[in-house]
Amino acid sequence: MASNTRPSAPDLLCTDLLQRFQFAILEHVTGADFRIIGHPPAWLFTLYPDARNNLPLSIDARTPVLQNFLADAADAWQTDGDDIAHSGFWSEQPEAEEPRHFHAMALRHGPSRLLLIQHSTAAYDQQATLLQRARDQVLRQHEHNRGHQRAQHELTTKLVDMERSRDDVAVILQQLGLATLLIDQEGQVRFLSASAARLLDTPATGGPNGLLWETLLPLTKPDRLALQSMLQQPASRRERVQCHVETQAGRHLWLEIELQDDPRDTGTKIMFLHDMTDVHHLRRLLELKAHYHDLVGKSRGMTQIYEQIQDLARVDSTVLIEGETGTGKELVARALHQASARHKGPFIAANCAGLTDSLLGSQLFGHKKGAFTGAIDDQQGLFEAAQGGVLFLDEIGDIPHNVQTNLLRVLQEKEVTRLGETRPRKVNVRVLTATHHNLSQDVAKGTFRADLLYRIRVSRIQLPPLRDRKEDIPLLVASFLTEGRASMGKIIHRASPAAMAALMEYHWPGNVRELKSTIECAMIHCKGDTLEATDLPPELRQGPTDSPCEVVPHGDERSRFVAALGQARGNRTKAARLLGMSRATFYRRLSELDLPTR
Repeated sequence: MASNTRPSAPDLLCTDLLQRFQFAILEHVTGADFRIIGHPPAWLFTLYPDARNNLPLSIDARTPVLQNFLADAADAWQTDGDDIAHSGFWSEQPEAEEPRHFHAMALRHGPSRLLLIQHSTAAYDQQATLLQRARDQVLRQHEHNRGHQRAQHELTTKLVDMERSRDDVAVILQQLGLATLLIDQEGQVRFLSASAARLLDTPATGGPNGLLWETLLPLTKPDRLALQSMLQQPASRRERVQCHVETQAGRHLWLEIELQDDPRDTGTKIMFLHDMTDVHHLRRLLELKAHYHDLVGKSRGMTQIYEQIQDLARVDSTVLIEGETGTGKELVARALHQASARHKGPFIAANCAGLTDSLLGSQLFGHKKGAFTGAIDDQQGLFEAAQGGVLFLDEIGDIPHNVQTNLLRVLQEKEVTRLGETRPRKVNVRVLTATHHNLSQDVAKGTFRADLLYRIRVSRIQLPPLRDRKEDIPLLVASFLTEGRASMGKIIHRASPAAMAALMEYHWPGNVRELKSTIECAMIHCKGDTLEATDLPPELRQGPTDSPCEVVPHGDERSRFVAALGQARGNRTKAARLLGMSRATFYRRLSELDLPTR
């Protein structure tokens, strides 16, 4: 531009902004020499008096901090990207003057290597206080909600002076981790923070490009109307709006949206997005538990189970719940109890496996003081403890034969006799039973009484194994991730496609219990917010080499054990894992089936 040409309006605006923000712009020439761009501020001459002679400005030991910063600046100038190197604040104290505070940034603009020096004395204490408060707020966000609100208010105030310095504002917002949108009077998104882009699964590159906030936030009609109404309210009457959003990636979010006026123009709004998804899931999980919906699944097999539970909850008959280990037999029993008229009574669960005759008889029916060695006091049994409620007898197929006789009499007569007593006691208890055995085969072998089987099998529920309802696996994974977020405190939203494929291909011999343990194990190893295939246990990462039909056929129990031993090449530990049971249970069943234990 010729020297006699008047500066244009944009040039005057840039000059005015540089003077307002106290910036000096230097272009690197060579070594430590720089050329001054534009009109230098007066304070630059206090640092380098020789700059008045229009000579190259040499950064030397007069400003040691700035001289040391040149090494970091050189690294930023070498990159082709948008990297900006920051020096941080430093102080200089010219003779007979108050200390002055400065901040430098190094960046590359095309071929030019620029060094921006800002005189920041007025903002030094305020900026330091703001950043410290922001760091404390991130660490103690839940404990210091009021401090969080003050940080947001101060951040909003800072936008008045910092809008034209967009890079600095973006850095501060990113450090705070606040999901923030700036919306103009036409409803267009003028600014979208990196945290907001990650939260909404929106690409951060390129900016919002005038996108309407209704498009960026695909809300339901009631939520959209509520937010539009709150945008019209004065600041003193605004409240947080609770909204549900489904992102482009299909992730469901529950947000609390807070609105603040832009201090420059009340028509422009600043929108803060607070992710309340974990709180929502935790509340929903608690509601489900309170309403006995612990069973998860929408497959046809599970919907039939739900219908059976509703039907059987209306009557008071005994129920036999059958299914493999880990399919959730106790959850079904608890659902029956919660849905029935006995829901206000106790729910007592007893595992019949692994107890001797005397211990199980005493546990079920109670005993009198002195009835056997160690009986130092009268003790009521589980039947009496469950009075008015439900007694759940798990693994009833393992109950000793003589206890079966006593149990049959209790079910027929509705009365128990404590060990060591002769007087029966009336009981009002609904009995629910469960087993992974084929009780009809046990009756044929003589290990289970036929009359007891017919007495407990008035009604029956057959739980499908997980391999027969794999369409429920995504729902179960989502449920277990929600429980893990509440118990472990780790924010893991989803499983990656590769991890989900591995979960869907695995045959799950341990059923839902094994799946839950697998998800808990993977969450421990997960480093991000998504479960990867590498986080899963080794047996899932090896691929679907063991199909359920090849490993454990659907024949009788002896055939399943023989097949598992063959698949494991005689390794008892691996065979027990394939069958989804502990080693102790595996060895006990080997002995009962007359199979070698070594």
